Amino acid sequence: MKMKKIIVILVIIGLLFASYEKVPAFADQVNSVIYTNPCASPKTFSIGAIDPRFNLSKDAFIQDAEEAGSIWKNDQGMALLKYDPDSKLAINMVYDQRQSLDTQINSLNSQVAQQKQNLNPAISDYEKKVAAFKQKSADLNSQIEYWNGKGGAPQDEYEKLNAQQRELQQEETQLRQMANSLNQSTDQYNNQIAQLDQKVNNFNQALQYKPEEGLYIRNGNDERIEIYFDNSHRELIHTLAHEMGHALGMQHNNNPQSIMYPQTTTAETPSNDDLAALEQACQKRSIFQTLATNFSALVQQGSQNLSSVLNHN
Repeated sequence: MKMKKIIVILVIIGLLFASYEKVPAFADQVNSVIYTNPCASPKTFSIGAIDPRFNLSKDAFIQDAEEAGSIWKNDQGMALLKYDPDSKLAINMVYDQRQSLDTQINSLNSQVAQQKQNLNPAISDYEKKVAAFKQKSADLNSQIEYWNGKGGAPQDEYEKLNAQQRELQQEETQLRQMANSLNQSTDQYNNQIAQLDQKVNNFNQALQYKPEEGLYIRNGNDERIEIYFDNSHRELIHTLAHEMGHALGMQHNNNPQSIMYPQTTTAETPSNDDLAALEQACQKRSIFQTLATNFSALVQQGSQNLSSVLNHN
């Protein structure tokens, strides 16, 4: 029975193509049925979950996503991605280890910078006071040597020398206290530097395992975009545009100036390589090509699910 249906469908298709050669008007109708332009209308997206630790409102994220989506345009200048709250393509902000580490690194950087800002003038002030103390000590020793050479100082000079010596002793005590305080502050500063270095190392290790700041994920007909990292506005726009490019059917290229370059950049303008990939993604396709692509995706997903079950067992 199934074979008969297939034969009937093939016969109908054969008749359509025979008519296609003879009647131009009918050929146009067949064209419109058999061939589709994936970039004739915008691909829609919605906003899914936003982890509150990003401190990013839904309205602000919609604006960011719309800005990123407007980067990709068809040959008529129409933006190829458009926000639709009912779209099945959801964009999620997923807070992961990299974002957590990046937040901690930024916080430690601020602390280190503030500590350094406080330390520098304190150290400079201490060094000036030490230099002044040394000069006063040298002057006092010169006076003592002078009066010792004279066989002794008069009573009033002697009292002055004793007063200067007491003042220097008090200054020495203050300088020691300053030195101890600076040592503690320096130790704290060095400890913050060590913490910062450790966080940076952890961050770099996390990047080795998760090199992308976002992912376009498609399981059969289900698709979504997950953004894991929000370091700056420009970088977020780039990451959104990059993953949206995947959603349009574009692959990575090797141009560091491209939005579709696999490593993180802040590129927001499509390169010539990007435009060439977009042109290819926007080529008209027959319904048979679309069916084959969807079938391949379903087979791949089925294989992945089977592998997962086998590994679990």
